[in-house]
Amino acid sequence: MEAQETIANVNWWEVSLGLAGGLALFLYGMVQMTNGLKAVAGNRLTNFLSKMTRNRWTSLTAGAGITAVIQSSSITTVLVVGFVSAGLMEFSKTLGIILGANIGTTITAQIIAFKITESALLIVAVGYVLTTLTKYRRLKDYGFILFGLGLVFLGMNLMTQATMPLRNYEPLVEVMKHTAHPVYGILIGAFFTALVQSSSATTGVVIVLASQGLLNIETGVAMIIGANIGTCVTALLAAIGKPRPAVQVALAHVLFNTLGAIVFAFLIPQLSSLVAEVSQNDVGRQIANAHTIFNVGNALLFIGFTKSTARLIKWLLPDKSAACKEPLLDSYYLQHAGLALDMVEKTLKEMGQDLVQIARDSIPVAIRGTRSDLDDLRKRDDILDSWHERILAYISQIQQKELSEKEMERVHRQTDIANIIENAGDLYTTSVVEAAEHRLNLGFEVSEETHKMLLDLYESANAALADAIVAFQDRDRQKAESVTESKEQFSQDHARVHRHVYARLADSETHRVSIIRFEVELLEVARRLHSLARRIARRAIGAIEKDSKKQE
Repeated sequence: MEAQETIANVNWWEVSLGLAGGLALFLYGMVQMTNGLKAVAGNRLTNFLSKMTRNRWTSLTAGAGITAVIQSSSITTVLVVGFVSAGLMEFSKTLGIILGANIGTTITAQIIAFKITESALLIVAVGYVLTTLTKYRRLKDYGFILFGLGLVFLGMNLMTQATMPLRNYEPLVEVMKHTAHPVYGILIGAFFTALVQSSSATTGVVIVLASQGLLNIETGVAMIIGANIGTCVTALLAAIGKPRPAVQVALAHVLFNTLGAIVFAFLIPQLSSLVAEVSQNDVGRQIANAHTIFNVGNALLFIGFTKSTARLIKWLLPDKSAACKEPLLDSYYLQHAGLALDMVEKTLKEMGQDLVQIARDSIPVAIRGTRSDLDDLRKRDDILDSWHERILAYISQIQQKELSEKEMERVHRQTDIANIIENAGDLYTTSVVEAAEHRLNLGFEVSEETHKMLLDLYESANAALADAIVAFQDRDRQKAESVTESKEQFSQDHARVHRHVYARLADSETHRVSIIRFEVELLEVARRLHSLARRIARRAIGAIEKDSKKQE
């Protein structure tokens, strides 16, 4: 009679709403907490990660540390993919970081295993006050961390209350008994994690169900193991169409977690007994500890095989050839503003190298080149213009993110340098090409002596421009000052070539006036290029002085 009354009292609408609403609050809280932690950590994450990859053990530590801080293995993955794409890290070193990231995510389970759901509303209130009433950016970020954490606990509380009527619901209890086999638990955990795209959410739900007596510890452990498969499968699906290193890292994640799940599936009884012994009468802590032990054990199991795994993945998914170079300005990197700016930085350096090559080729082509050479120069400038447009469009997307003051300064500097490179490219391929076409139309040639003098002058202007761009990008004051100080020497060289050109005005050779016009046009372009280089150098010095005042 009592059992029938219990069955009748189960309001499935309220149970469903409580579970769905609690899960939604949990997931939203995780997002808010991760954003806050990421903002507090800032660019120190990338600096820490780049320095901590000397070997597989430091890589493991770095992955665990960063993911524990920001509570997002996906952000850690984006960072390492960015390093590989930029050529700053070997692919094999990322595998230690990925194994460490799995350990770092277990901190969430340890936190939510604390029975402080009664304080959830207070934590939400304190976090909300900090996010809305304070003017200080750092306090706002801490507010988002607290606000998100409070929502996580509030979501757990809602799910707990929603499932309380199910403790004595015999039909469900019987179903759970019949699905207690580890394989079912692993499959359910994998499917649910793939559905909600959060292993932390699966862990939270498992803790709630186990606390209500709806799951025994072995089934809970099996579902936790399954969650580790589900989270890497969603990562692999998300990597489709993304840069090749992203797909390679996702595949490594799948291999590690799936093979680890197969190994630990045979050890579920032993693992369950261990955590039950360590954390008696606390089912939530038992689940959290099982999650931690599985991921630590999995990392130790595979850490010795990172290099061989890297070779296997490279064989399965080979790197693209140089002709199909990986695009650095991919939307994938926009998940982390600092990394996206690093990708812009590397692209700008490549763009600067292209400009230097155009600079080296432009004068020989102008003086001795054919129409085919001029067309090739134009095409290279069109590529430069195309990169300029892409960079500005990408920077515009970055600006839509919430950026720190330092990141905004990087945005302004990168926009400046992109415009400078594009303007310099136009100087070479517009003025110089037009002058060269005039030469080809009339069919005259420049004397060997003038040719050599113009080449020397342009070499000086090109070197100054290349140094100025590097000084502006790298904040190199010494290089910037050397460019500004080169003005007097360049002016003297320019005047000497100018006198040489006009001294030959009285020569009687055919097209003498047209030749002089051509040479004077090239002289003017050289002067404007050196002037542009000095302007860039002065701006670099000004930016360096501004940075030093801020540090004081």
